[in-house]
Amino acid sequence: MVAFLKAGGGLLIAGQAWHWAQTHPEGNALLSFPGNKVCSVAGIYFSETPGECGKFPVPMQIPSNWLAVSIGKDFKDDLQFLLKGVSEFDVQGEELASEVMAHGSLTFPIALTPCGKAFIAGAYYGQGRIIVATHETYLGRNSLSTFLINAIHWLDEGRKGVIGIVPQLKDVHPVLSKSGLKCEFTGLRKDLSVFVCTSYDDSQCNQIQEFVAEGGGLMIGGHAWYWAQSNPALNVMTNCPGNRILSKMGLCIMGNTLKGDLYKVQQITKYGDRGTRAYHFLDLLQRFAGHVIQGQDLTEHEQECLQKLNRDCTHYLRMQAHDSASYTSMVSLITEFIKEAGVPQVSQTCPVQSFKDKMLLHLASEVYKVCKDPDALLPYIIKNLPNLPSRVQISADTSDLEEWISTGLYLSPGMRTYITVPPEIKGKGWQLQIGCQTDCLGEADVLKRAPVVHERFALDSEILQVWNLWGGLIYLIAPPKSKVKGVEVVVQTAIKAPYYKSDWVKKIRVASSLGELEFENVIITLHSDFIRKLDRPDEVAVLWDSIMKGVAELAAKPVKFPRKERFVADVQISHGFMHAGYPVMIHSVSAEELVNPETARKTGIWGQIHELGHNQQRSVWEFPPHTSEATCNLWSVYIHEEVLGVKRENAHPSMSVENRKREAKNYVKGGRNLKQWTVWTALETYLQLQEKFGWDAFKKVFLAYHSMTDVPKDRDGKMNLYAKTFSNVVNMNLAPFFKAWGWPIQPSTEEKLSSLPKWNDHPMAQYA
Repeated sequence: MVAFLKAGGGLLIAGQAWHWAQTHPEGNALLSFPGNKVCSVAGIYFSETPGECGKFPVPMQIPSNWLAVSIGKDFKDDLQFLLKGVSEFDVQGEELASEVMAHGSLTFPIALTPCGKAFIAGAYYGQGRIIVATHETYLGRNSLSTFLINAIHWLDEGRKGVIGIVPQLKDVHPVLSKSGLKCEFTGLRKDLSVFVCTSYDDSQCNQIQEFVAEGGGLMIGGHAWYWAQSNPALNVMTNCPGNRILSKMGLCIMGNTLKGDLYKVQQITKYGDRGTRAYHFLDLLQRFAGHVIQGQDLTEHEQECLQKLNRDCTHYLRMQAHDSASYTSMVSLITEFIKEAGVPQVSQTCPVQSFKDKMLLHLASEVYKVCKDPDALLPYIIKNLPNLPSRVQISADTSDLEEWISTGLYLSPGMRTYITVPPEIKGKGWQLQIGCQTDCLGEADVLKRAPVVHERFALDSEILQVWNLWGGLIYLIAPPKSKVKGVEVVVQTAIKAPYYKSDWVKKIRVASSLGELEFENVIITLHSDFIRKLDRPDEVAVLWDSIMKGVAELAAKPVKFPRKERFVADVQISHGFMHAGYPVMIHSVSAEELVNPETARKTGIWGQIHELGHNQQRSVWEFPPHTSEATCNLWSVYIHEEVLGVKRENAHPSMSVENRKREAKNYVKGGRNLKQWTVWTALETYLQLQEKFGWDAFKKVFLAYHSMTDVPKDRDGKMNLYAKTFSNVVNMNLAPFFKAWGWPIQPSTEEKLSSLPKWNDHPMAQYA
């Protein structure tokens, strides 16, 4: 019958498996029920769950229901077989594995880390079975031999057939031969009982899938993290060779890494009414849907797994396997689930705290990106979806000539929009113009654009529709002798256009929630309220151009940044009050400090410069964790004193003379222990150098590091190199100074610096 189907035949088959399951309690209905021996090859199973009798309507669309997401199989029997005699998974060593995601209804994790990340998983597919290990060396590990022997027997299903192993897995043969089954090196053959291979070659993808579907066993090993790093533009879930084989079977090797360790075997004892403590993606997703929609209680263990479920949902949806019926069906189900459950309207005044609400919010964000009709889903995610018209406030005092008034808005070619006209200008000679090019090219011999690319409309009615085939910037044309102040014109749909004029905010009040200020070397993104209050963005530009120039100067880099730094202000960030990176993240409460030159030059902006300093730190002259929060402050001190004109003792409380002396004294009292040499204590070392040798010395030191090669990797080696580099720059032996700070200065370093005059009267000499 299977051969008949493969040849193109059609099959109409009917039956039920619940009675067979009751009369064969030790049997496996998925594989042994007669009907499944045919249907399962095509991916359809008769389940042992009784159905209902009744009269059911035929829906217009293919039916889907959360009850069908998981078949409720707990895989307890499979796990007990596979883990017999196994108490731990010893995968210690240098090998980096990947995580495997079991997303199919007939897949299950086997070996997991304490945080629930699986590195070995199993599955049913058609009439066959699969075992996946996320590093090929695991398949030949003696420390895993008990499990591997169990696994090979589970895959063989009692056939006692031939185990075929690809030749490159030489270490696998001795381990699997202990099973008593015949093992031989070979490629894929139809007469094999189990095929053992790596996940790095998908040249026989279809043949392997067919082999398993028709009853063969597959043991496959390999990671995906190297492929993911080598192919950053591709989707590891669908494009990685191993996943081309496995994703159809409900398994996926992830692009992350898992370190080797000694992992305990998961519990497979009875747990409530769920059958096992083992995490299962679709089962928990179904349970979560029932919890949200029907109020079903989740067990404590299930609640503990919600964070992992959240992460797995993200990975699953990002597969974007729109050619897969199971994937598109799941996306449709999640979409309908979000519509029915609703999404919490999170904001600063309405924060989300419960796992349920966080899960809904995250799930909605991800499914919106991949669902078939995101516009239809949007109102369910954002309840009060605003119609965001652009409101342009205009003022005019024209003389004898008409005047163009910029709106800062742009209309795409062929785009139409509606304009709401205030009574102050309606029917009074005002016009709206689309397009800034008003020259007519009717007489030209050669055309590089349409002859006329602008349109004008008289503002004679309260609401009118406007358009231009060629698109363009939108202007209001004020007639001669017009005088209005602060009247509002509403443009229903348009695109905000870049505009860098200093009096920009006097003319426009755009309804977008965020705005950007772009300067020479930095872009600042913040709530539009802050931008609307700016009367002199040119002064803000002067401030930040000078700050970024100073940042580059101290780092001994070109003044023009290869990539502009970015600040983003938001109501909530991932960690800390601010944190460095691209972009630098800050809380909205600190946003005003970014655009207030007067405050910056009076009291300083230490935190913001501190984060920019983090972005300048380089591992070659950094000694983490000691200097991680110290050397970044060199930029804070430099910018405040050299650019903003704020003395260091006024820039931060810890920079006062008293506090600095206290740091040094306490460090000496503590035995000059480098474990205590952090933050302000570590910064004091650099400040003492700066106060003796000036900022130019630091610039020369940083410049020297730009061209250095063969920099030591260890802390002590790097510290000795820094001592030598700084000494050579200032032409003075600084070994006594650094030793006074507890640095591990080596005799060889002292020898190399012995020809230079010693700095003996350094500030730490008083504590000798």
